[in-house]
Amino acid sequence: MLLFGTACASFGIALTTTSGLGTTPISSVPWTLTAITGLSFGTTTFLINLLFYLIEAVLLGKAMPKWNILQIPAVIVFGIFIDLGMAVAKLIEPTSWPAGLVMSLAGNLWLAVGIVLQVRSKTLVQLGEGAVLAISVVTRKAFGSIKVFFDCFLVLSATVLGFFVLNEVVGIREGTLISAVLVGSLVKGISKLFPEKKKN
Repeated sequence: MLLFGTACASFGIALTTTSGLGTTPISSVPWTLTAITGLSFGTTTFLINLLFYLIEAVLLGKAMPKWNILQIPAVIVFGIFIDLGMAVAKLIEPTSWPAGLVMSLAGNLWLAVGIVLQVRSKTLVQLGEGAVLAISVVTRKAFGSIKVFFDCFLVLSATVLGFFVLNEVVGIREGTLISAVLVGSLVKGISKLFPEKKKN
């Protein structure tokens, strides 16, 4: 379930990014780094997630579960799936704004399905969410509030990075705002539509 959820989430990110209307907030910095360095989207996603892992490790210290080290091979797979997803998404790259909007919305749906499956697998937390969870634990603030702040910080960082290095903002458009608002709502909706079966 974790593997299938990771595949769905990465394909959703690829669709949203290829739509031309902006990538997801969590992927804004990796996509900007891809434009700057020429590295693949999957590679920059892996590198940024390593930074998230360091944040998690520093903040939690000895309280960090030892099995969280498995997040690293999991994000390697995630990066590979993103590159595969981008290759597939480019085959159906939209040529108009309405088609791009449809592709962006479809990407958000795929991403939401992937998140639901990953959470229900009850195995590993994605490193982006892991960093948010660590900040939430240390600051004793609500996870949702920290998540909003974290996503805004990533988008702002990508904006500043793109502007000063490339003299343009990369991958941040109306689709980024749509993803920020829509994905969480879709996750809640899917979870209610397909509730987990209670064990006796």
